[in-house]
Amino acid sequence: MVNVIIYLDKKHNTKEVIRLLLEEKLIASASIDENNVFYKSEKGSITEIVYNVITAQSKSLLFNDIVKQVEKLIGEETPINSIPIIGSNKTFDNSIRSKTIPI
Repeated sequence: MVNVIIYLDKKHNTKEVIRLLLEEKLIASASIDENNVFYKSEKGSITEIVYNVITAQSKSLLFNDIVKQVEKLIGEETPINSIPIIGSNKTFDNSIRSKTIPI
């Protein structure tokens, strides 16, 4: 299981992305963090970017399919990563297994 983190420019509709991923059963659930401030070092200076961030729970084997769907909808410039979920209780585990595509 993984948390998939999708960084969307504010011009994109986060709810539309979540709805697509839920309908395709690629994710079990998701939350939105609006106005997330992201910092990076670029060419010797610090750059600040404000994103709307989706954190979605899924199976690790569905990550590439999630990336493909988001890139198809939004574009390849969308930063996406995943973080492994190394522990969960039975309720959380069952939710991810039952609400996503069987693998």
